[in-house]
Amino acid sequence: MIGINWHPHPDVWALIISLIIFFEIPASGLDNIKSKRKYWYTGVGLLWIWTDWPLHDIGERYLFSIHSAEHIVLALVVPPLLLMGLNENQKKLVVTQKTIPFISALSRPFVAFLIFNFIIVGIHWSVVINLMVTNSLVHFLLHGIMLLASLNMWIPVIGLDTRIRQLSFPLRIGYLFIQSLLPTIPASFLAFSTAPLYSAYVEVEQIYNISVLNDQTLAGLILKLGGGIILWVIILIIWMNWFRAEKKATEYQKSHQD
Repeated sequence: MIGINWHPHPDVWALIISLIIFFEIPASGLDNIKSKRKYWYTGVGLLWIWTDWPLHDIGERYLFSIHSAEHIVLALVVPPLLLMGLNENQKKLVVTQKTIPFISALSRPFVAFLIFNFIIVGIHWSVVINLMVTNSLVHFLLHGIMLLASLNMWIPVIGLDTRIRQLSFPLRIGYLFIQSLLPTIPASFLAFSTAPLYSAYVEVEQIYNISVLNDQTLAGLILKLGGGIILWVIILIIWMNWFRAEKKATEYQKSHQD
């Protein structure tokens, strides 16, 4: 495939196997977890596809646009799916008397917002990108940090435990709307730069007849438009759920008044 020879990613495989075990062992004996399993394994599947050969290798070695798409999936698609897929026994393992103060503090909307966007902006700094694509271990670790920060960012929206604050419907919409604006910063630098920003991608073999500068511009568009579309779709889903909840509450009140 365009000169990209297959090679194993044992770190990714170990992570995927760990996530499967982390779901299946706690799920033993639980009923009605079909929907949970669907969300969990969709998230795990996407994580595997985007962090293993060939997509990860293309993004790491040749096309920064694919690398940017990988970041979008790891930050905005995989985390909400994993959170929605957590079964009750998994939640008990994650949220304990010892961890709940720590999780509650980090997942406060403003704190989660700052941590997430600091990581997203920082991970697109040229020094960091050049280090990531030349050192597989650093790349894996930074992706892990980004995934954890993204999971934390989504807790105020998806929820994790009744003892940890989840935003109301209108605040979830506002929170994600602001989140949709922040990627504009790194995306603008990428889309409108007249020179390559990442030296690690300058001297690599060009594939699909995409120049380094065009690839960089495409990466900026993916960050801005791709991330924005995903967040606005989720905002629409939240708005629809809000509408249904309000309608249900109104019907309940009317039935009890009668």
